[in-house]
Amino acid sequence: MNMSEIDPLLAGEMEKEREREQQAKERKEWLRTLERSGIERRYRNCTFENIEAQGIPEQVKDGYRRVKYHADHIAEHVEYGMGLALLGPVGTLKTSLAVAVLQEGLKAGISGMFITMPSLLDTLFTLKDTSREEWAKFEDRLRNVGILLLDDLGAEHSEGWVHTKIDAIVSERYNRMKPIIITSNLTSDRLAKTYAARIFDRIRQTSEVVKFSGSSLRQARSA
Repeated sequence: MNMSEIDPLLAGEMEKEREREQQAKERKEWLRTLERSGIERRYRNCTFENIEAQGIPEQVKDGYRRVKYHADHIAEHVEYGMGLALLGPVGTLKTSLAVAVLQEGLKAGISGMFITMPSLLDTLFTLKDTSREEWAKFEDRLRNVGILLLDDLGAEHSEGWVHTKIDAIVSERYNRMKPIIITSNLTSDRLAKTYAARIFDRIRQTSEVVKFSGSSLRQARSA
C-alpha cells in the first residue's frame, strides 16, 4: 500500500507505535547494560534526576554539587583517570550518588562495574577455588573496566591477603590511569591506617575526596 493512501490518523498511530516499540527496545537494552555493570534493581533509580526530585538535604548539598560537577564532565575525568572518594557516615547518600555518577558514565558509552567490597572479595575467593579461568576474567575486568565503583571500602574482612588484593587492584588501575569511585564509612585517617599508606595515597592522588557528615538520612525519612 502506498503510504500516501494511508489515512493520516492511522499513519500517526503507526508512527506512535513504532516510537513505543523503539523506546521499549532501548529500555530493555539499558536494563541489560545496568545488569552487566552490576547495578541491581535496588539501585537502578539512583540517578541525579531522581535524587533531585526527592530534594537535596542541606547536609549533603555541598557534596552533591561537587559530585554532580564530576558527573557532568565524566568523559574528561575518565580520560585523565580521575575518580571520586565519597567518605562519611552511613545514610548520607554516598552510594546513591556514586551509582548516579556511574550511570552517567554508562550513558556516555563508558564501561562500568559496581560492586561492594564484601561481594568483590567473596567472588574472588569463590572463583579461585572453582574456576581459575573465570577468576582470571573477573580480575581482568576489575583492572580494565572504564569506571570501577567499589562500594563500602573498609567493610571487608581485614586478613592480610585482602589488603594485598586491594593494593594490587588500586595500583594497576593507577598505573593504567583507570578511575575508581569509592564509598566508605571510614574517615581519611582511618582508611590510611587500615590499608597500606600507598593505597590511600594513590586514591587521593587520582580522586576528588568528598566528605559527607550528619545523621542518617535513611533513618530520618523512615521516621
